[in-house]
Amino acid sequence: MLIPAYAVQNNISDSNIQLSLNYPDVVTQGKEFVLSSVVQATADQVSNITVTITCPELQIPQNSFHLDKLAKESTFGNDFNSTVKDGVPDGNFVANVEIDYFVKGLFDAQPVKHTITQTAQFFAASRPSISLNLQAPSDVFSGEPFSIKGTILNQGSDAHNIELSAFSPALQLSGQKSLSVTNLDAGKSMDFEFVVQTQKDLGAPINAIVHVNGTYLDDAGKTYSIDNSFNIYASQRGLLEIGDANGIWVGQFFIAPVVGVGTIVSSVIGFLIFLWHYKNKKKKRKVRKSS
Repeated sequence: MLIPAYAVQNNISDSNIQLSLNYPDVVTQGKEFVLSSVVQATADQVSNITVTITCPELQIPQNSFHLDKLAKESTFGNDFNSTVKDGVPDGNFVANVEIDYFVKGLFDAQPVKHTITQTAQFFAASRPSISLNLQAPSDVFSGEPFSIKGTILNQGSDAHNIELSAFSPALQLSGQKSLSVTNLDAGKSMDFEFVVQTQKDLGAPINAIVHVNGTYLDDAGKTYSIDNSFNIYASQRGLLEIGDANGIWVGQFFIAPVVGVGTIVSSVIGFLIFLWHYKNKKKKRKVRKSS
């Protein structure tokens, strides 16, 4: 199974030549992937270029290529079909990259050989590794929709049949609270959103835990589980409350966007009284000036 996706880029260069390497950020034991390379001459008279990649953890049937010459600013691409050997432990490993070439300067009688050596780092994973990041309000009103946003990140090998759902032992959640994903490739992520609500007749306010959990499979069909959770404070909306239940903390003070109707009415009346006084003052000033 070929993994063609590129996610990591390494650049190796000096004043005469540059090599760019692209490969997946996660590779899997026993699977073939493409290590893509592009070489570019950045000076004149560059010739006899040989690029070689060696790594005990990788099987590369053709691990080098050769160019007789390459004009300045010209490029040449080559793909190394590579396979991570079985038995390689999960984690990081490195490959050695060597570039040999000749260049003839203005005062050189013959082309001079140059060698660049650098390592490229790979990350091997034999199984998927799914993590969940969640964003949700800390305060909600009972019976009213609220959003649970999340990101699924796969830091391992390919994952299949991802099933997620939201539930709470203390609350009855309804709405859009489940998700199915057929595949999530190695090293990839995706965003999702649940829109749920609690039961309307909540009674007394309650602090509750909401779980987002589920399962996923690896290539062999083995099942893995995943779970993350957050806390919410659920209460019933008062008859004279409008706005969103979720406020913000500023230092040690909590500012809630919920505003009482009485507060709004009082503010309006206060503003009208202020406006009436302001107009009366302007009238008195005009009378004084005219007199």
